[in-house]
Amino acid sequence: MVRPASTTITCPACQRPFNAILEQIIDVGRDPTAKERLLSGRINLITCPHCGYQGVVATPLLYHDPSKPLVIVYVPMELGLQKAEQEKIIGDMTNAIMRSLPEDAPKGYLLQPKTALTLQGLIDQVLEADGITKEMLEAERRKVELVNELAEADAERREQLLAENQDLFDIGFLELLTAAAQAASQAGESRKALRLLNVRKHLMETTEVGQALQAQQEALIEASRELEALGKEISRESFVDLLVRAADNPSKVDALATLGQPLLDYVTFQLITDRVNNAQTDEERERLAAMRERVLAINEEFERQQRALIQRAVDTLRMLLQAHDVREAIRSNLDRIDDMFLQVLLANLEEARRSGNVEAANRLREIRDEVLNLIQESAPPEIRLINELLSIESEDESLEALRNRRSEINEQVVHLMGDLAVQLREAGNEEAARRLELLRVEAERMTS
Repeated sequence: MVRPASTTITCPACQRPFNAILEQIIDVGRDPTAKERLLSGRINLITCPHCGYQGVVATPLLYHDPSKPLVIVYVPMELGLQKAEQEKIIGDMTNAIMRSLPEDAPKGYLLQPKTALTLQGLIDQVLEADGITKEMLEAERRKVELVNELAEADAERREQLLAENQDLFDIGFLELLTAAAQAASQAGESRKALRLLNVRKHLMETTEVGQALQAQQEALIEASRELEALGKEISRESFVDLLVRAADNPSKVDALATLGQPLLDYVTFQLITDRVNNAQTDEERERLAAMRERVLAINEEFERQQRALIQRAVDTLRMLLQAHDVREAIRSNLDRIDDMFLQVLLANLEEARRSGNVEAANRLREIRDEVLNLIQESAPPEIRLINELLSIESEDESLEALRNRRSEINEQVVHLMGDLAVQLREAGNEEAARRLELLRVEAERMTS
């Protein structure tokens, strides 16, 4: 088996058989989402439909990243395969990769794969190829271990741990403390949560990184208040005025640029440049130029993140187009189904329709329908009801369906209809907003 395929698995817990999709080739050149599944522990993660048991199935793996180029093979020792059997499996997977590459693509590196003795060893090699060294991984593990120790330590032991591990205190560690405290609070472990929050408070007050983070948070609050004071329709001139007044405070500039990101366009940067050029002194000019560079850097990072989101959505769509079981593939990658993915999906569907590519349009429509079905299944009952009513083409029939479901109509549904109608109108979907408002009026009449 060198491609994802349905395989009969015997559950280790209840011993009952069931079918599962297993992968042996992790080819990020063809499916960039595979790398994320590997790193998140979802490769060959199976769930027994009979008893709910969940675990990773041990199977030979070949990891391939042609952009590095990198090939890693992993054959679980618990399979007890003889050397000849291992070599045949690796050879079959390597040949499958070779056949999938263009004729003129380099292939020599495929004949000299790296090996991993464990699945974690495979993951470590993948991360190391991305520039994440073993030292960096070890530091992250130390942070997690330290947070766990601090959660259980008494006052004397906490002081000792903090004194011995000052090299670990960075923004990432403070974020770990916050996340661990929240998790403990949600689990009802209030003493543990309080210990971690006290440690975080201590580090915020006594460490350089904590004080810098505190300054950022205060600047964010202040910037938010100033932007809110400008009202809903913020002009670019007033936004630039705020940036100019904050030019001596890098944290404030960062906060304003972050919160006002939709305003960071050519006009805004031209206004800032005019302020720089019209500065009365060299000192003022340098101060404003430094502010402009800082805002430019933040905007470039936003654009980089946006491009990454688009590429992630494109990769996800490509993976789904190649999937044997679209519904299962979507369920396995729900974390990648977001607004950006839907935008990319609908744009590709429209292009396929426009160009007359019937086969592609049908496949994309299948993906769209499965995604919408899953979203509908996971939505609250009120949202499902509203979506079902809006999906009825005839207004008279949708009103009749609303009346037939009188038992599901309450004040919350009416209020939600009103909110969604406003959102649809703001998004430019006037027809859907009008229809929903019609339904809302009838629903309000039914509840009065």
